[in-house]
Amino acid sequence: MKTVSWSITLKDQITSHFPQQRVVVSLYNLVTVFLPVLLGYYAMAVLVQLPRTKRYRLALLPVVVWSTVTAGMTLDFSFGHLESAHNNQSLAIAMFAVTMRVITWALVNEPYVRFCVADNQNSKVNEPQSEPLSSHLDDIRRVMWNACDLCSNVRGLGWNWSKEMHVPHPMFKIESRRTFAVLSLIRFILYTTALRAVALIMAAITPDGSNGQTIFDPSLPPLLRYLHSSIITVVTSLSAWILVKLSYNFAAFVFILLFQQQPSQWPPVFDHPWFATSLSGFWGRNWHQFFREWFMALASRPLKPFLGPYSPIGAFILSGILHEVAVRGLDRGGDIFVFGYFVMQGIGVVLERFYKQVTGRLVGGIVGFLWTWIWLIVWGNFLVDAWVRNTSQARVHP
Repeated sequence: MKTVSWSITLKDQITSHFPQQRVVVSLYNLVTVFLPVLLGYYAMAVLVQLPRTKRYRLALLPVVVWSTVTAGMTLDFSFGHLESAHNNQSLAIAMFAVTMRVITWALVNEPYVRFCVADNQNSKVNEPQSEPLSSHLDDIRRVMWNACDLCSNVRGLGWNWSKEMHVPHPMFKIESRRTFAVLSLIRFILYTTALRAVALIMAAITPDGSNGQTIFDPSLPPLLRYLHSSIITVVTSLSAWILVKLSYNFAAFVFILLFQQQPSQWPPVFDHPWFATSLSGFWGRNWHQFFREWFMALASRPLKPFLGPYSPIGAFILSGILHEVAVRGLDRGGDIFVFGYFVMQGIGVVLERFYKQVTGRLVGGIVGFLWTWIWLIVWGNFLVDAWVRNTSQARVHP
């Protein structure tokens, strides 16, 4: 009886902490709710560079995670406007990403070390900047500046923890920061225009009478219905690709201009995903790798002793949770098809590894290309339909 009473009390305390409706952001809750997230995130970025700080990172971890959950669930960056609900979606993704990062930082045993940043793209970024720092903080200024880079460096470029990360090579190497910043701004403008054009295409091919609630047109026979929904799926994927490149080029413009970063720190975000010939290649090399390290550290590597070559399924399950959180950020509830899509991608990768074990050959070539895109598009139908149902009155962030 005491256990039941205690659990009910704990549930009431947690429920009372999170209001039923989000609170519109103000100076007060930015300071009391959002600022602790930034401070905790930054503190973890400092500590992970220092030796013998694991106990302090583990002690700080629950505080930072609680702060991210609180901010992600309570703040309203849409200011009560449904058409701006994508702001809360972005907040949910950001808070989940921060949570994954700080958990990973808390658990690592070796300190993170930053390498020298190349002055141009013809140089290597793998030259060590220093040995791990001493506990006496003999270079506090460098530690704190590196922490700023670590907080915003999602692919780990220039850090020792990203050695296995695939980084695409740019088509043209540009050494001038000013030239690269101007080109990034031009690309941002072009991608913004392209995204608007894709939005017009989406409006034109949306099923009549659906009110944006589904991509499946019930007035069409089954074969044409799913062909039509598959076209919508491909166009939506194109809009996701454009949106990521748009955001990436704007960030490159800002960081190179304001923080004097080098062009070598902003390599291409994608590696020709449209030409992928396997699911493993698509998700492991061709698509963006923003969350790869955290998916691997928290879900794939822990499963490797048990699942061996099939352990990447864990990364896809965690990816599904991330995207499920993104949908819930719209305050429309969850959707099993969003989570299910990424699980099925993981199963596809597992099937490829099983094929390699049985035949000794990798998936690839024309057959691999067809296999990859059929698998992506078939399951993508359900993903896009779920996004449409949950974002019909809000701007979509694919």
